[in-house]
Amino acid sequence: MRKYLGIVSIITLISTTLVIQFFVGGKVSSPADIIILLTGAGLTIFTALFSEKGQLKTILLSLYGLLIIGFLLISIIFGVAHM
Repeated sequence: MRKYLGIVSIITLISTTLVIQFFVGGKVSSPADIIILLTGAGLTIFTALFSEKGQLKTILLSLYGLLIIGFLLISIIFGVAHM
């Protein structure tokens, strides 16, 4: 069971992105989008943490770390640009 959690993590990230893009985006308020995104991101990191040790776990956690750092940097840049 644990060996498939890496694949479940990738599927969860992709499905969260697709749900926001096609079903939720622009139809509900922005805080609802953020809650859906944070829930999906939390589930992906949770499933990646509990997957089996190995190359896939390392790659997934590195990828999610880079995505979080990239998101924070872009947020800071936009925040400074609009001051």
